[in-house]
Amino acid sequence: MSIQAVTDIDVLSLSVRDRESRRLVEEAITAYRGGALRSAIMSVWIAVVHDVFSKARELAGQGDAASIAFIERLDNAIEHKSIVQMQALERELLDTAKDALQLVTPHEYETLRRIQEDRHQCAHPAFITEDELFQPSPDLVRSHLVHALKCLLIHAPLQGKSALNRFKADVLSPSFPSTEEGIRTFVSAKYLNRSKDALVANLIKVLLKAPFLEGEEELLRKKRQLAWTLSEVAAKKTRIFEEIARPFVGQFFDGVGDDRLLNICTYIGAEQQLWGWLTEPVKLRLVRLIEECTIEDLKDHLVFDAFAIPELADTLLAKFTSFAAPERVQLLSDNPCREFVPFGIDIYSASGSYRDAEKLGLTVVIPLARHFAADDIRRILDAVLGNSQISYASGTADVLLEVFKLTSAALPASRDHWQRFVDEMTAQHGGKPDTPYSYPSIRAKLDAV
Repeated sequence: MSIQAVTDIDVLSLSVRDRESRRLVEEAITAYRGGALRSAIMSVWIAVVHDVFSKARELAGQGDAASIAFIERLDNAIEHKSIVQMQALERELLDTAKDALQLVTPHEYETLRRIQEDRHQCAHPAFITEDELFQPSPDLVRSHLVHALKCLLIHAPLQGKSALNRFKADVLSPSFPSTEEGIRTFVSAKYLNRSKDALVANLIKVLLKAPFLEGEEELLRKKRQLAWTLSEVAAKKTRIFEEIARPFVGQFFDGVGDDRLLNICTYIGAEQQLWGWLTEPVKLRLVRLIEECTIEDLKDHLVFDAFAIPELADTLLAKFTSFAAPERVQLLSDNPCREFVPFGIDIYSASGSYRDAEKLGLTVVIPLARHFAADDIRRILDAVLGNSQISYASGTADVLLEVFKLTSAALPASRDHWQRFVDEMTAQHGGKPDTPYSYPSIRAKLDAV
């Protein structure tokens, strides 16, 4: 009997992480297609056993205590060629995978246990009736193949509490990415691409709760990174995110106290749909807290990240404009966002000394530059042209070079503004393009593109 190739099994087998596990399950698929159904079931079970061993070794290498203990037992049995110990390890394998290693959920455990039971019937002749050996059907074998792949083989060893603990360790480590793009790449590759729904659901809850619980001060300091992580989960696992986060947000934040509620600003800034899931009382509380909070609260809680929510924009802008220029500089330096660009340019334009121009260039202009459109670049260059305290400050050339680099995407539209700037500065200095205050470094950049 020959069985046609099954596309979904082929696709799944290509996703098996461990090379030897992939070879073993492909062996099972070959036996299945060749009609050797009992051999196929036995090969599926061998692939499952090897994959649990492989994942346990990977987890042990990451310092997981339960995995280390399990691998020590396994290596001891291998070293001493103890058949009794090896039989015990295999007999208890699925219980270990579920309880100690947390590689599978209870439902997946039951599914894999049926493979184990059928393997026993294939390996140890058992009679269903007096004269009939156990004869697995093609559909049963195919089901075992698919379940072994989906429940275990294609996934990274990232299930259960140990995975969440490793995520927390990653976030708190110095090597965790600090940019939104870096975080999205890291989280997708390590935690999302091959993770089970159960882990993703638990990760969503951990991310939503972390900055709002007592005793999580370390994570609280990483709330922007957590918010970007949550946004990546929402983008990559949309169905699970909506199923878990929508009801959770509505209930959880009703119980968050005023002393921590402002932390939600960076979350709703990174993932705007969270705002729509908050209850009206929570929204009203948040608006009131923004109206009353101090400049320290605004900075510590990253409140201006919430500019992404249209309903909060006016409240946030009113709060910002209620402060004098020195406080505004502090706020926009810590929270550079598009809404602050006009105010930052105005502050820079009013520089009253060379030192002020250099300081504001570093603390105001450069942080805001990535938000500049072509007209904002025009205004900045006009400010330099119109204020000698800026144009003759020794650090202005470096500031403008950094702005040029950060706004390269806007260059087609802003090129004329840059050209006019260097031409006018050159004209002010006798038409000599090489004098320092003709900004030859900017001219060189323009000539190079």
